[in-house]
Amino acid sequence: MSELQQLLFGFVLVLGVTLFVALVTAPFEAMSWWSHWTANPLDAPAATEPEQSPVVNALNTTKSKATVFYVTGIGTMAGDFHPELEKHFLDELKRILPYVTVIDNFFPYSPAGIPLTGQRIFSRFWRFSGRHRAFVTKTLIRLRNMFQVLVAADGRYGPIYSAGTFRTMKQKLLTSGHSEQSPQPIILLGYSGGAEISLGAGPFLRPEFKGRLTLLSLGGVVSSHAGVSSFDRIVHIEGSKDRVSRLGGLIFVHRWPVFGKSHWNQARKNGRISAIPMPGMSHNGPGGYLDDTLEDEGKSNLAQTLMIVKETVDQEIRSSRKDPHAIHPNLLL
Repeated sequence: MSELQQLLFGFVLVLGVTLFVALVTAPFEAMSWWSHWTANPLDAPAATEPEQSPVVNALNTTKSKATVFYVTGIGTMAGDFHPELEKHFLDELKRILPYVTVIDNFFPYSPAGIPLTGQRIFSRFWRFSGRHRAFVTKTLIRLRNMFQVLVAADGRYGPIYSAGTFRTMKQKLLTSGHSEQSPQPIILLGYSGGAEISLGAGPFLRPEFKGRLTLLSLGGVVSSHAGVSSFDRIVHIEGSKDRVSRLGGLIFVHRWPVFGKSHWNQARKNGRISAIPMPGMSHNGPGGYLDDTLEDEGKSNLAQTLMIVKETVDQEIRSSRKDPHAIHPNLLL
């Protein structure tokens, strides 16, 4: 074996061991939060990022007809630090939905709501990664957050993880002016792994808030667990070239049609889950849901995605005025 081959073998070996250790230790943050080992006990306010100003968040509760709670994808390090495509998407979303409260400063890949750049042992490393955003550092951020998605989907650690994210989400909803007794609908807009985090929070949010609770999964990687039954409606947007979202449908076997009694398939049978295909769209980057490049027809992928999101939100507003918890037919198909 040549010196170069030895070097490459050593690099791959170290990388493999590092990833294995990261995967094995991924549940520790949820366990430590639950055990009061962090500075965020159950009876204290959730440790979150500093709140953005009402002007930035557009929290005009006197005119708001609904609340869209954005749960970001795995490529982010903090709730107020989004990749450029997501940031542009959120800016456009606020522009076309001026009558809706948009909460977009939630970091879902920590049960305590602590961003990677927050009070952590490796916070300096993550801040360094955020400044440079090279391919390797981007990959490390995605892998770290992906492991947290797996924790949230796990039957043993998931409920603990979701109890933590729920507390942070509830605090942000209340801060935005959305009270527990408000009849306005709450739409959890989960992008990629954020859809699974949203799904896990459903059983905790359902008894706390009076209005409709909807999950809008944008290329979401979602499992089939009890959280599915907590939502009045689940809308799953999936591009025909989105391998990540389709991989989620393969990994979480209880979504397979053969498991007809699973939570996911029962909800589909009852009309609570609807799928919206997006021809030609991939998961992220060029050709993804948030790509603003104009196509031949004159509409970008971003414009089509925004249209679907807007129509779904408008449907939820109309439904909340009629029968708040009725199963709403999918008018988009």
